[in-house]
Amino acid sequence: MEPTTRTSNSTGRRVHRRGDGEGSIHKRADGRWIGRLMVGYLADGQPDRRQVSAMTRAEVQQKLDAIRASVASGRLVDKDVGSTSVATFLDRWVNSIEGTVRPRTLERYAEVVRLHLSPTIGRHKLADLRPHHLQQLYADKRRGGLAPRTVQYIHATIRRALGMAVRWDSVPRNVALDVEAPRVPKREIHPPSPTDLAQLIDTSEANRDRLAVLWNLTIFTGARLGEMLGLQWQDVDLDTGAITIRRTLERVVGTLPTFAEPKSATSRRRISIPDEAVEGLRHHHVKQKEERLASAYYAEHDLVFCTHLGTPLGARNVGRDFKLALGRAGLPASIRFHDLRHAHATAMLAAGVHIKTASARLGHSQIAITLDLYSHALPELDAEAAIKAAGIVRRGTA
Repeated sequence: MEPTTRTSNSTGRRVHRRGDGEGSIHKRADGRWIGRLMVGYLADGQPDRRQVSAMTRAEVQQKLDAIRASVASGRLVDKDVGSTSVATFLDRWVNSIEGTVRPRTLERYAEVVRLHLSPTIGRHKLADLRPHHLQQLYADKRRGGLAPRTVQYIHATIRRALGMAVRWDSVPRNVALDVEAPRVPKREIHPPSPTDLAQLIDTSEANRDRLAVLWNLTIFTGARLGEMLGLQWQDVDLDTGAITIRRTLERVVGTLPTFAEPKSATSRRRISIPDEAVEGLRHHHVKQKEERLASAYYAEHDLVFCTHLGTPLGARNVGRDFKLALGRAGLPASIRFHDLRHAHATAMLAAGVHIKTASARLGHSQIAITLDLYSHALPELDAEAAIKAAGIVRRGTA
């Protein structure tokens, strides 16, 4: 900051010239105090001058001091941020994160911005966005019938976007951090019973269901649908009886697959499979080779589960075929494909598989996730633990 200097004008009178960053304060005719401060230069070389106002000189001085502190800390907000709307900023944010998140994640962020954020809080200036705007948004969405989990995702999206705004020095703080996200009721897990699973497998095989091996392998591995649809034959070891999860099918564009890394580092894993699943895969491989030879247009994606032309399967089509398979087996249509994963997890725990082993097979990033998801669904384990503990105590006191 340059010190104040004294110079003379053409009349010989001495005047005060303030240095950059020193600022000035004066009172307007209407009684309001105005403060001005030069903080540097804009990209076009013009001086970057900031102006504040208040009803008292002391308030103006506080505002100028806050600007000086922001300059000193390198956290000064861009001058034009006041005129930037939330909608404009969110569009810039979505474009800026392309390539840094999964394609499907980017699509979901863009969808939330387009459907829920821009039409509601988009008209506000970014600098004027306050916590109560977000709280009102969430309340309106819930009253409109939107599911708590969806509203929670809206909150997660704006929180991440505003976090970037802070890093860009577009706003001094992330107001979403001061807002409570809606609570999502914990969903009770009711996986299909072993009898139901056996019925699904037997009926699917008897009806020569093209995806019978997919139902079978998912039941015996607990893998996610995206992991199954992204599985390639190079990931299958039929000699040792194991598959390796290396990728997931993110989406299908036309007939071309888009793959992504597994959900987390622990999702990249090797899973042993039983002989029944190995035999099913062997027969499936033979049938797939026949289809390859029968078509001159077979797509060589090396996919284990694909159409008869080798193109990737869409998740919606798989879901439709799964409902048809449930109907043929006489099972409730309320069973979801993901419930096969839950069934595998509960079967492992019921069989006494160590929680760490079960968690590793499921690809959970933490054992706590496995416990939180499944321990409450198996009350018999708690009863068994009580009996075992009592037995040890009795033997010790006998």
